[in-house]
Amino acid sequence: MFSPRYWSFLLIIVAAIVYSVIRHVIQEPVVEPATEPAQTPEVAVSAPQEDTLSNSDDPYQYRYLTLDNGLKVLLVSTPDTDKAAAALTVDAGSADDPAGREGLAHFLEHMLFLGTDPYPDAGEYQAFMSRHGGSHNAFTAYNQTTYFFSINNDALSDALDRFAPFFISPRFDEAYVDREKNAVNAEYSAKLKEDFRRIFSAEKQAMNPQHPYSHFSVGNLDTLADRPDSKVRDDLVQFYQQHYSADRMTLVLAANYPLEQLQEWATTRFAAVPDRQIAARSAPEPMFQPGQLPLDLNVEPVKEIRRLQFTFPMPESLSLYQNKPIQLLTTLLGHEGEGSILALLKQKGWAESLTAGSSLATTFESNIVVQIELTMSGLLHVDDITRILDQYISLLKQGPLPDYLMTEQQQLAQLAFRFREQEDISDYVVRLSSNMLVYPQADIIRGDYKWQPASQQQLQPYLDALDTHNMLRTLIAPNVTTETVDPWYNTPIRIRPSSYVAAASNPSDLDQLHLPVANPFIASDLEGHARSGVSQPQQLVNKPGENVWFYPDSEFHQPVARMILQLQRQDLSEPRRLLIAQLYTRAVNEALNTYSYPASQAGLDYNLSASSQGILLSLNGYQDKQPELLSRVLKAMQSVSMSDDEFSRYQASVRRSLENQQKATPYERGLTELKRTIYEPSFSEEQLLAELPNVTRADVEQFAADLQATSATRLYIHGNISDERAQQLTSLIEQQYPATDGQQTSPQILRLPAGRYQKELGLEHPDKSLVLYMQGTDNSDHERATVALLGQILSAPYYQSIRTEQQLGYIVFATVYPQRSVPGLVFAVQSPTTGPAELYARSETFLNGYRATLAAMTDAEFASFQSGLVTLLTEPAKNMGEKAERFWRDLDIGRTSFDTNSAIAAEVAKVSRDEVVAMFDKMITRNEVPWLALVQGGSLEGWTAASSIDRSQLPVFNPRPAQ
Repeated sequence: MFSPRYWSFLLIIVAAIVYSVIRHVIQEPVVEPATEPAQTPEVAVSAPQEDTLSNSDDPYQYRYLTLDNGLKVLLVSTPDTDKAAAALTVDAGSADDPAGREGLAHFLEHMLFLGTDPYPDAGEYQAFMSRHGGSHNAFTAYNQTTYFFSINNDALSDALDRFAPFFISPRFDEAYVDREKNAVNAEYSAKLKEDFRRIFSAEKQAMNPQHPYSHFSVGNLDTLADRPDSKVRDDLVQFYQQHYSADRMTLVLAANYPLEQLQEWATTRFAAVPDRQIAARSAPEPMFQPGQLPLDLNVEPVKEIRRLQFTFPMPESLSLYQNKPIQLLTTLLGHEGEGSILALLKQKGWAESLTAGSSLATTFESNIVVQIELTMSGLLHVDDITRILDQYISLLKQGPLPDYLMTEQQQLAQLAFRFREQEDISDYVVRLSSNMLVYPQADIIRGDYKWQPASQQQLQPYLDALDTHNMLRTLIAPNVTTETVDPWYNTPIRIRPSSYVAAASNPSDLDQLHLPVANPFIASDLEGHARSGVSQPQQLVNKPGENVWFYPDSEFHQPVARMILQLQRQDLSEPRRLLIAQLYTRAVNEALNTYSYPASQAGLDYNLSASSQGILLSLNGYQDKQPELLSRVLKAMQSVSMSDDEFSRYQASVRRSLENQQKATPYERGLTELKRTIYEPSFSEEQLLAELPNVTRADVEQFAADLQATSATRLYIHGNISDERAQQLTSLIEQQYPATDGQQTSPQILRLPAGRYQKELGLEHPDKSLVLYMQGTDNSDHERATVALLGQILSAPYYQSIRTEQQLGYIVFATVYPQRSVPGLVFAVQSPTTGPAELYARSETFLNGYRATLAAMTDAEFASFQSGLVTLLTEPAKNMGEKAERFWRDLDIGRTSFDTNSAIAAEVAKVSRDEVVAMFDKMITRNEVPWLALVQGGSLEGWTAASSIDRSQLPVFNPRPAQ
């Protein structure tokens, strides 16, 4: 399904968040702890249980209130956290764009950041966030617009001073209105070759043009242009006044302060938000006109995508959020176990994957979307695949669904709510503010997880709408028949009445379809078994060819564990051998998919992948059934079997993936080429594609046979499990992969030669780009700390200059860019109009001018950057997965003191302003470090071609840096 396989329930707002959130640096902790005011009973939180994990209840305190102006507020007191966050969601989005002003809601979102009456400087908000370790962003979705930030706790009050005026007194400065149109257009231009946007826009062409969902929502220079009778600034102001009203807003504040303090700030800062008493939306026209469905839509993508997609318009489902009828149906349609649609399609060789979910959920309507990734053979059987889906839908309609299917979902949702992991505070406030639009007060937190069995009466309207006479069937593939183009992205399309006709009788092989059986992987042992008092991983085994580390983690009171097994192979440093390994993991994953899917639904998942280091196997989730899943995975790894047809499909899938990687956006390709240049071993897509035809099925089967005897083993176990269970998992692995004389391997970072080098990307993309990398020369903790602090200081002013003031592109960032233990800086710009030579010249001008600003920085301002970076580095892990990942990263670079973050933080506290200025001079002013520019749409005069570098002769950084 679209959501992670397990318990998440997809809503359109979640998709918007995924596509919008950008991480920045978080800074300083608050010095005063929060008190513990009484829990507000009206907001349901995770409840304690009568077992050894009774401390798994929510550590936060909540309070709900409505201000006099109608603004709904949720306050969250977060003891022992180092950062605060706020999110304000407006019940207005692209659905509210006026006719002829497509993208106006999105444009307004941009404009609110660019000056208010109390803070008219367009860069003030971002500069303040940067000084105080903050991040900020916003997104515009179909029915909502959300603004959010996170920042040091002690800066929250001042941040709210700057945030609240967005919704009270924005300036809409004429100069920035003219400039920011270019930014919106650059965002549009940057996505012109992105298939997600192109397909989404193409589907809208099949919809009722009177329905707002069918409209273009991004905006560009045409839709936002001034017209003789319509100035865009006037339309912005009018839109703001018509839709931005306190009674249509929700606000969440979360910080390490008492609820009383948060309430005072909410009241004093936001009481002046106008209550304009805006009328509720009226129901839109139908998304598809009566009698319009079924329809067939053909779409030709940029990348090699082969997908058959079915969209079924549905009645609204938000009123039944406690029963989740659409989530129940998509769970069954998207099942991958025995008897599923996907299992039958894979057996026939027609499909590679299947997802089912919803991409629209409003108070008026919703939908169900089924996506099937096709094989080449599957393209020839579109009607047969539709018939299989049709037959499975008939199964769902034959009678009441079995009780166990209902109760399983309820049980899994209850476990997910009880043991939900603490997430990033910024993500949390965004989710809660979005939930406040759709859930009643009591279920703001619990609504996503609340799942009561639906009655047949509740399900019936959705079953009735799940019909092939009520579908938009979209075929996405290269060279499909098309006859026109989408007006916004120039995507070739064809729209016609559907050619599908249900068969009078179904083929006998459709009898293989059946509903899922009861899930055997649902955890029953929910107790914690880890001993306490352990501060870092301990080594259980240390002998040639085998290293085992274990960390018993009782901190998060979660009955879960994570295991990472690395089977290291030196021979994968050749492109052909790496391809063999990748095809091997694909074959194992395919063999296990039907078996492992129920485990993933029950919160226990595995991942098997290949890299130049070797084979990586990870298990994650409830610890109860991990030994059973691990045993089955290890058995499958030992006995790889596939037909010639299956091997050909896997090989074609790898080829398609490599070719699609070559079609990424310019700045993404720049970062990919950067990593390929500095990592050893690494291979280009061209190298891998050249070797792929030479790989045979026998090669893969031989690789599986040799794996046991030719791999060195590194194992890391982390979780709320006993020493005995850790030893059990270790023994299972040792039985299949005993210690050998294989050598431990790690990827290395090459020391680039001094000078300025460039690589032209040569992409078929309308945008231009510059990705400029400056590599540090020393990977000691002190050097890493100094470069990190310099990167943090440069980030906001570079963005303000290149993006906000000069409007050179939508994608603009400057950031510290460490690779393994090697420090570095990256400056990146992707522009619809400006070539890399001019982008570099503008960047150089900024950097030359900023040197004086850096040297003149006050002690207080420098200290705020310093303390912010310390806070980021020393911030405790929010959940077990994050903690395990930190320890694994240290283990991977051989730092068995497991203190990278704390050690660098200690060095940051020692770094002086003069040292940062000296690092600026070394890396930038005097160019004493290697520079590598990845450019698209032109070249840089006087720079040496990167192809002249003999990578085989370059030295490497010590993988175990000085501490």
